Amino acid sequence: MLRLFISLCKVIPKALRQLYQWLVKRLYFSISFKITAVYAVIFGLIFLLFNAGIGVAFVAYLGRDAQEDLVKDFEIISSLLKDNTELPARNIEQLSRLDGIEITLFTEKKEVIYTTEETSPVFYEQKDNRFFVFNTTPTPYGKSTSPLTMVLNDPVIWNSNTVYIQITNPLARETFNVGLLMAALFSLTMVMIIIVIVIGSRASKKMLLPVAKMTNTVNNITINALDTRLDVGGSQDELKDLAKTFNSMLDRIQLSYEQQNQFVSDASHELRTPIAVIQGYANLLDRWGKNDPSVLEESITSIKTESENMKDLIEKLLFLARGDKATQKIDKESFSIQELMEEIIKETRLIDPAHEIINWRNENMIIFADRKLLKEALRSLIDNSIKYTPKGGKIIIDYFSQKSQAVITITDTGIGISKEDLPYIFNRFYRADKSRTKQTGGTGLGLSIARWIILQHRGTIEVESQINQGTKMTVFLPVQNKG
Repeated sequence: MLRLFISLCKVIPKALRQLYQWLVKRLYFSISFKITAVYAVIFGLIFLLFNAGIGVAFVAYLGRDAQEDLVKDFEIISSLLKDNTELPARNIEQLSRLDGIEITLFTEKKEVIYTTEETSPVFYEQKDNRFFVFNTTPTPYGKSTSPLTMVLNDPVIWNSNTVYIQITNPLARETFNVGLLMAALFSLTMVMIIIVIVIGSRASKKMLLPVAKMTNTVNNITINALDTRLDVGGSQDELKDLAKTFNSMLDRIQLSYEQQNQFVSDASHELRTPIAVIQGYANLLDRWGKNDPSVLEESITSIKTESENMKDLIEKLLFLARGDKATQKIDKESFSIQELMEEIIKETRLIDPAHEIINWRNENMIIFADRKLLKEALRSLIDNSIKYTPKGGKIIIDYFSQKSQAVITITDTGIGISKEDLPYIFNRFYRADKSRTKQTGGTGLGLSIARWIILQHRGTIEVESQINQGTKMTVFLPVQNKG
């Protein structure tokens, strides 16, 4: 039995916790219900404290009144004893019945002289307080019982002897009055709590009505209706701020979605061209190019070129995808910017003899970066200048220190970029001039990749350009602190 009891003591609390968690998961408590419940509890506590204060004050008042009644009765009995040498039993009996009290006279030796009690009276010793209350259950004359009794026991001189007059009040009337008052206060409290619940429920639902409207609006937002926005009119409150926050989030989502669609569309367009070329040459070979060496050579060359273009495009798309997902690996190390720039300038002069590559300013600085990625970014910027600078034009590549930063400038004398196109040149697949792009090639992703690499190195890039005068790109990178 003991083991069973111990097992039950362990199992029951666990079962109750699981039941509570199950109920919490399945019961839906709206914000309106929670607000109403909180205010009902608050008002309930206020009424409880208020009722407790009233109850204490009322009990104190009744206790004081009962003490005054005992003193009055004691004075009446003392006066009767002084006026009579014989015991005024009839008068004492009438007084006992009239005030609902018990009166007992004791000798100095605590012997009963007279009592109105039906049972044997008990002498209560007077202590520090003249009045004292104790727990009992007297039943005077068939009246309702009370657990409290107040006693007054004082001596008087009667017929030259000391007589103790002991008066006991069962406080039945006072207890009944206190109970009646508490019942009335409790009923009033319950009525007030019900009123608070009803009014609070309606008020909270009215206050939270904008939330319901916001919920319905958000539920109706789909991919095909991303331009739907929440109403931000009305009063200035937290709900309006929430609606503005939602609208701002929807703006960002819509922009991202449109950019994603544009990205997919542009990528599909870029891949469609080389695939169409490859497919066309493949059909050409299948029909009659197998036996024609010139057609065969042309087809193989074009297929290889377009395959390389597709490979380059896919690699750049994968690079940007890894960058978007923050999975692109960056291996930073300390190295000399001068060595890197001299290498880039040398390679540029080798692969591009059609332009004049100039370097006027060069300072040695140590930076902490991914050498391979940084070289790729700078090569993209230089290639962009080469593509859009006519043959014989100048490309000036300088690098120097400025305010604890490494500054790299790439200036060309090319055709320039219009003010309308300048803010968008780093967008993916963006081209300021479609026809010019076909002549020069490229995927429209180089500048996007270059900007991403520079930003990942806590750097910035600025572009200045004028039509038919040239473009200047400036890269700012942090210099590694010495020591």
